[in-house]
Amino acid sequence: MSEETAAEMSDRELAGERVAASFVKAVLVQARHYGCDVGELIAAAGLDENPLGVEQPQSVTVEQYSRLCVALFRSIGDESGGFLPGVNTPLGGTRMLAYSMIGCRNLEQALRRAMDFNATCRERGDGRAEHELQHDPAAKTVRLSYLSGADVQPGMQVSVLYSLAIWVRFCSWLIDQPIELLQAGCADGEPSRRRGLDHFFHCPVHFGESSNWVEFADSVLRKPIARSESDLERFLKLAPYHVVIKPMVSDGGIAARIRELLGDDFRRELPAFDELARQLNMSERTLRRRLDREGTSYQRIKDQLRREEAIAFLRNPELTVSDVAELLGFSDPSAFHRSFKRWTGRSPGDYRLS
Repeated sequence: MSEETAAEMSDRELAGERVAASFVKAVLVQARHYGCDVGELIAAAGLDENPLGVEQPQSVTVEQYSRLCVALFRSIGDESGGFLPGVNTPLGGTRMLAYSMIGCRNLEQALRRAMDFNATCRERGDGRAEHELQHDPAAKTVRLSYLSGADVQPGMQVSVLYSLAIWVRFCSWLIDQPIELLQAGCADGEPSRRRGLDHFFHCPVHFGESSNWVEFADSVLRKPIARSESDLERFLKLAPYHVVIKPMVSDGGIAARIRELLGDDFRRELPAFDELARQLNMSERTLRRRLDREGTSYQRIKDQLRREEAIAFLRNPELTVSDVAELLGFSDPSAFHRSFKRWTGRSPGDYRLS
């Protein structure tokens, strides 16, 4: 299959995707906060209605959502959408940042080049703000941090944390492999509303930190950049959708094969590691090495699958927490409580109430 044919297939798949009205309303609320003409933005996006004035607004197409975001960026002159306090990303800056990364040898070089770009090409206020990349060889993890100025208003740091999640999503696209966030930290107190956090972070989030940070396996830093400039041109047309809405899923790799093999029925006993290796027709040593190259492990994959299913089940009001525990293969609900808190940093009850 040619590269052009694959791209056309991807475009056709996206044509059928819809973006929930809640994401559209979030953009319009931000536009209203900055005094933008909401009607002009709605017209630029080609929307049939104003979601802020409708009780049950309709979802929109991927193209409409992306056009709406671009219209906001142009209206306020900031491609960060006004979400980064004290920092302005000039129009066209995101495109040039992406081009500065696309020709790099691997992801670590791309990230460091991006940090250099941000330090020199973004317009800043008086406060100190910079990125850092901290490697922990013993833990085999890396932490991407953003240190905001002390003059940032309380409650605004969480939007900086969102921007780091968006960075990681773009990096996932660059290497064509999902990057799992192991944990994150926010230089602010816990917000009363967690919908945004729950969308971007399926991991424990620590509050009251000295900076905003996300942590992931260091093995991804060695991954080569898998995209071309032509890929980037197509990506940028719908960039807001790709980095905010679309989950990063890879069709290749051993982790994807294991996820498919395990399925979603956790009431049955999952195979032990040696049995899993036999089913995949490889030695245990080879399987461990391949999982390590992808920055994951068998236990982490099992936890990911159970966590995703748990979140889906908890959104069903007809299921009790005990029902969810049973569906996930836990004989003791308290064990499920402990596991869910380890996966997300919150109890099942707290998650359901948010």
